[in-house]
Amino acid sequence: MRPVTSANRPTDRTASFADHVRIPPRLPIDSGASAIVAGIIALPPGPRHPHGIAHPGAISRSQGEHPIEAIILVGGLGTRLRPLTLTTPKPMIPVMNRPFLEHVVRWLASHGVDHLIFSTYHLPEPIRAHFGDGDRFGLAIEYSQEERALGTAGALKHAEPMLRDDRFIIFNGDILTDVDLTALMAHHRSAGAIATVALAEVADPSAYGMVVLDDAGRVLRWVEKPSPAEAVSPWVNLGGSILERRALDVLPPGEVRSLERDLYPSLIASPDPVAGFRTHAFWRDLGTPERYRAAHDEALRGQVALPSVQPDLVTPGRFPGVRVFGPVTVGSGTTIGAGTRLIGPACIGPDCVIGRLCTVDRAVFWSGVTLGDRTTVSGSIVGDGVTIGPGCDLTGDTVVGAGARIGAGNILTNGIRIAPGATIAEGVLTFEPR
Repeated sequence: MRPVTSANRPTDRTASFADHVRIPPRLPIDSGASAIVAGIIALPPGPRHPHGIAHPGAISRSQGEHPIEAIILVGGLGTRLRPLTLTTPKPMIPVMNRPFLEHVVRWLASHGVDHLIFSTYHLPEPIRAHFGDGDRFGLAIEYSQEERALGTAGALKHAEPMLRDDRFIIFNGDILTDVDLTALMAHHRSAGAIATVALAEVADPSAYGMVVLDDAGRVLRWVEKPSPAEAVSPWVNLGGSILERRALDVLPPGEVRSLERDLYPSLIASPDPVAGFRTHAFWRDLGTPERYRAAHDEALRGQVALPSVQPDLVTPGRFPGVRVFGPVTVGSGTTIGAGTRLIGPACIGPDCVIGRLCTVDRAVFWSGVTLGDRTTVSGSIVGDGVTIGPGCDLTGDTVVGAGARIGAGNILTNGIRIAPGATIAEGVLTFEPR
């Protein structure tokens, strides 16, 4: 790390920052975003479903049978992923250069889902624009738009009039998984349950909804984010369930309600069984920058299969004079200058321009990123259309919002986050290592 000297250290940090950082006034500001908006924060053959998408063991239905329905909760603000989610809804952030939600939709369709409801609130327009009525994805898509945030269970109640059957799947819109939905649905039917929750085994359940089961797999207790004294089970909610429609009868319409704190505890206390479906399938919550990058690492290493894309890994000679170490994927239209090193796992989006003698190390670039010569980006995320000048160092979980412009010679590290559209003048930012 370059030392901070009197020559490059602003004499008045506040005044110098205000002089050199421009923030577009159009960005929305709320209590959770104010610090960022200020600029910086310190398939094999199988039965076919009606639209022709195959999955091993997928349910085969005759004409006239009931649809398989799913509600995907995609209305969250994505606060932990800001500044990326100030301009892009969290479910639409790219994973392996495709909108994450596209992977989810194709995974659902591969298991026979043919009617999908997106429960939307924050930034719904990009979701509607990309998916439309769902025809090109082989299923029917509708949109349940909330005028105010109703919580995870309130969102289901709001979407209930769109349901066509008495049973449906629900999943959070930020969960990357290859859970066998067909097996989950079969387990639900055989258990005769009002709800069946997909469960993953973890060493420490304190960050999740912990579930206590009896010997028959019935859910006895649900503890959201348990304390060490309460952490008596390794099984946690991985973000998906099967519900009978009548389970929503306990929810008042138009009221804010939570799945974890309201609906599931009410169902567990009822006479109807709530079942647990224990699985060791892959799953990843994309809710933080660290987890988002980790999902790319796992996809590039082949730890999870994505229905929408097969990794197009860079091979020797594709970019003359560029050295590649480990799995790296690069989108179409991207150019890379000679002498640059690409160190995987790394994902570079389409239409990027990467200069000479750069280093891209375990980073995620969205589309249209421009990197000046001799710039290093390591362990960081760079949003759409960002321009980074020559001689910069971005390390240590830096996150740069869409359209930002970073002048030459800046050093960004220690988890710094740059707002969408911000402009950082040359040589303004330097950080001593922690």
